[in-house]
Amino acid sequence: MKLSYEWLKDYVDVKASPEEVAQGLTMSGSEVEAVEEAGEDRVMDLEITSNRPDCLSITGLAREVAAVFDKKLKMPDFSIPEKGEKDETHRIGCTIEATDLCLRYSARIISGVKVKEVNKNIRKRIESLGLRPINNIVDVTNFCLMELGQPMHAFDLDKIKGNKIIVREAVKGESITTIDEIQRKLKPGMLVIADEEGPIAVAGVMGGSSTEVGPDTKNILLESAYFNPISVRATARELGISTDSSYRFERGVDKGMVVSASSRAVKLILEESGGKLGTLYDVGEKSIDQVNIALSAAKAAKIIGVNISESEIIKILRNLGMTVEQQEESLNVKVPSFREDLTRDVDLIEEITRIYGYDNIPSKVSKITAQIERKEPYREVLEKTRKRLSALGMNEIMTYSLINETAAEKFPSIRKEPVKLNNPLSEEQKVLTPHLLDGMLKAIAYNINRQNKDLKLYEIGKAYSRAQKEGFAEETTLCLGVTGLFSNNWQSGKKSSTFYDLKGIAEALFSSLQIDIYMQGVSLDGFSLGGDIMLQKTKKSVGFIGEASIKTTKDYDIEQPVYLAQINLDRVKEEAVLVSKYQGIPKYPFSSRDISILCDKELSAGKVSASIKKTGEDLIKEVQLVDMYEGKQVPEGKKSLTYSIQYGLDTRTLKEEEIEAVHSDIKKALEQNLKVSFR
Repeated sequence: MKLSYEWLKDYVDVKASPEEVAQGLTMSGSEVEAVEEAGEDRVMDLEITSNRPDCLSITGLAREVAAVFDKKLKMPDFSIPEKGEKDETHRIGCTIEATDLCLRYSARIISGVKVKEVNKNIRKRIESLGLRPINNIVDVTNFCLMELGQPMHAFDLDKIKGNKIIVREAVKGESITTIDEIQRKLKPGMLVIADEEGPIAVAGVMGGSSTEVGPDTKNILLESAYFNPISVRATARELGISTDSSYRFERGVDKGMVVSASSRAVKLILEESGGKLGTLYDVGEKSIDQVNIALSAAKAAKIIGVNISESEIIKILRNLGMTVEQQEESLNVKVPSFREDLTRDVDLIEEITRIYGYDNIPSKVSKITAQIERKEPYREVLEKTRKRLSALGMNEIMTYSLINETAAEKFPSIRKEPVKLNNPLSEEQKVLTPHLLDGMLKAIAYNINRQNKDLKLYEIGKAYSRAQKEGFAEETTLCLGVTGLFSNNWQSGKKSSTFYDLKGIAEALFSSLQIDIYMQGVSLDGFSLGGDIMLQKTKKSVGFIGEASIKTTKDYDIEQPVYLAQINLDRVKEEAVLVSKYQGIPKYPFSSRDISILCDKELSAGKVSASIKKTGEDLIKEVQLVDMYEGKQVPEGKKSLTYSIQYGLDTRTLKEEEIEAVHSDIKKALEQNLKVSFR
């Protein structure tokens, strides 16, 4: 937003220099990025935040200056001359069909105008802000746009077909040639201003060339309206257009200024071009909800930290355009229509503070009391995860959260319903990623293409999906990826990565969080070998692990085996034990026994281990799989598993008969429950 210093002085009698005004605006929240010379004028370039559309006008900024420097604001004259001949002949119909996209639409007829150059004062004002003069009608609407922040558009009344204005959504197949002489295809849902033959303007964005005001125009229809900000933003982006009008409509114009701004423009047009004033058409929602806020001066003083008097508070709020009434215990503040961002008493306190001046509030150094550092469990889980994986030789990566639809549809076994953006920046950034696998595989492919083929990577990010009932869900997710050589040193030599290397990394991670897990084989789309990572305690899955199928790796132009895992850290957090306890050296000896079984290939080693622990209960200290064999000596469809079991108690030495009894019970349970045989 640009602000002319000379134009500003039309509305507030400020004696401060342009640099002092710029400093005052910046300190009150409207940052001035630069002050430039423009002939005899000085023009400020401001960065206006999206919650302050009222500052996208000269009078809006003049109000800020008046409040900062405690001056009176002089608003423009909105009265229409009562004298003069009226137009009683021209009539037009106005209808709003898309009432959710256009809350209010007003139009005024002015007949018998003379289109010519605008006067020097208006031309100088709009040129100072970088606008190009066109003719007196268009220049007045641009002048009022910058003055009041209300976009308006003038149509050549005689070019409107059927004497009808219809505010509606575009229909399939419609197009419009805008005033920049570009034909634009319209999509259903876009709001347009139409006559009987079709669209004559893209509502809130740009007018059409078919009804453009030109040198031969005699009669005009002046539009002033309130259009839905979201609708204007979506349409402008879809059409690739950004105008001064769309910029303001996108942020929300003042509902109370729709007709007043039209009156101001009518007054100037009659002065500039002559003509007769015709009928005002005003349709849609005319009432404006009044926001009243109760404000306690004592609460304001407590929050600000300075005891600002009630009279000073009232003066500041009134200078900002609010109506303030004193009551017994509080102030009743009526918020003007141009400040829809003010809804609570703390909003008003913020307004008081910024005008009072943050630099006028004395700074105090609070007493610092040493405290024991406490971290949330969620943060501790993330920190432990990163430390453990880094210690295991893994490197952390970060990938994009937005991916294309093709990538989002991969791995259907693990993804939920994806979340698509309504207005994506590009097709490649259309979906919030439902899994981290796509980013991991792309990172692996990127590195391999640059001759970095031995990779151990992990990423902690969010996976997004639609919630079961309504809304959206996001899960903190860990993705692991291993490929190429797992080790390459003088001790172990060259060793290629395998599924079991990644499985070992996952087990080491869960061990550091004191969580018992086991793997349960499953079939996963996109994987040739896969399994669920199951919690021993709850028997629930917290993720999966597997080897990417050849088809999957080919899709990413990878020509070497890749092993992947994805873990839901939100579920892990609930089970993690974050407090470590010291356990002394055992006083009593342990006894070891081996057990070898023959079972179906589909039976997971984790299930066998879980059954052993469940049967042995407190007498078992450790169960470890020491051997797995599939070969000639084993029947087809079977495998041999050997476990080492340690028995013992912390309070005494187990007797041989106790060990034999529980060992026998374990074998019976395995035979009955898992249908295994013994070797």
